[in-house]
Amino acid sequence: MVKKRLGLREGIGLLVLFVLAVIGAAAIFQRLQKGLAVTALTSNVPWGMWVAYYIYCIGLSAGSFLLSTVIYVFGMTRFEKMGRMALLSALFALCAGMTFIWIDLGHPFRFYKIFTGWQRSSVLAWESLFYLFYIAAICLELWLLMRCDLDRLANRSTGWKKVFYRCLALRWRCPETPEGQEACHAQSLRWVKAIGIIGIPIAIGVHGGTGAIFAVVAAKPYWFSGLFPIIFLVSALLSGTGLMLALYAGFGRRDEDYEPIVAGLRDFLAIFIVIDLLLFFSDTLVGYYGAIPDHVEILHAIMFGDFWYVFWIGQIGLAWLLPLLITSLPMTRRNYFWLGTAGWMVVIGIIAVRLNIVIPAYLYPQLPGLDKIFVHPRLAYSYFPSLIEWTSSIGVFAAVGLVFIAACRLLPLYELTEEEGR
Repeated sequence: MVKKRLGLREGIGLLVLFVLAVIGAAAIFQRLQKGLAVTALTSNVPWGMWVAYYIYCIGLSAGSFLLSTVIYVFGMTRFEKMGRMALLSALFALCAGMTFIWIDLGHPFRFYKIFTGWQRSSVLAWESLFYLFYIAAICLELWLLMRCDLDRLANRSTGWKKVFYRCLALRWRCPETPEGQEACHAQSLRWVKAIGIIGIPIAIGVHGGTGAIFAVVAAKPYWFSGLFPIIFLVSALLSGTGLMLALYAGFGRRDEDYEPIVAGLRDFLAIFIVIDLLLFFSDTLVGYYGAIPDHVEILHAIMFGDFWYVFWIGQIGLAWLLPLLITSLPMTRRNYFWLGTAGWMVVIGIIAVRLNIVIPAYLYPQLPGLDKIFVHPRLAYSYFPSLIEWTSSIGVFAAVGLVFIAACRLLPLYELTEEEGR
């Protein structure tokens, strides 16, 4: 597969990402050295930006993976050319999410104790087990889809690339005859379908379980709802579709399948926005009608508090209304630039959705006046991310973006043509 040489603009972009990743690594090192004291978290606000980004990335991952099942499980073959990209995005988004929750742990290097000290009644314990199966499912599907192309690339490469592709292929040898290659491809698709069928409940468990972690917290009326895991799943499908639309509209292979794939992703995006809006209004109206003080105060703070713009501009504007307009208006719904922009709007806007889920629930004491009795910076009911939180978060996204770009340039994201495989 022929890769274009990097232009000046791309080179500058990669350099910026590298610098941000190095700064982020330094911030993470500071956090590991000094603990959570370098954050703006308090005893009463123990979850902040990192947890919001954790559920955001897990949603991107689960949404991208579930989109791949549309292709390989439900037989929508017109999307097949985006299948590998969807799986690769799911893997890297998951890695970013795991990094965020790892640096948020009080003792990051004790993460393994969730398995050695297993608690059957813990939603988080089961969630962690789902992650292991989920990673295995993604990696196995990617290998099955790429194994013949990896073998071809190994045969035509030299030096470290030959070793690299041979290792990834696990010494698999693709049949040389066209009939053998076709049979091998059909076998791979059968295995991927079987894994995808198993992977659907795993992916639902991965992000629905993340929603359940919040939903079972009875002390937080804003979260305590059976609807929360469903909201998380729909939001995951929305963010995953937005990511795929942004990536494929901008970087997809411009062939006869390009237009149908982008149009299909556009329609999926519009449908998921409408469903997400319906769930949001349902949950919000019930919250107001129930008149639970903690719930109503939080909703009012989200909409009209100090950070109102996160809701109205980020959540309502970027995540929902603007992308819905772009995918609906005749002048923009067939324009690839605008559709790619709509995808990026959703990807960015869902961050606001996640921030509004995690942080506001901690800003009000369960007992009125509790914030006036014990007054100390580490007991405050307020939160704005520290410099370490900002730089480490940007650094994680930059580092994952760099590795993702490298993977896209090295790995066969599309099935190799006869000329490319020679």
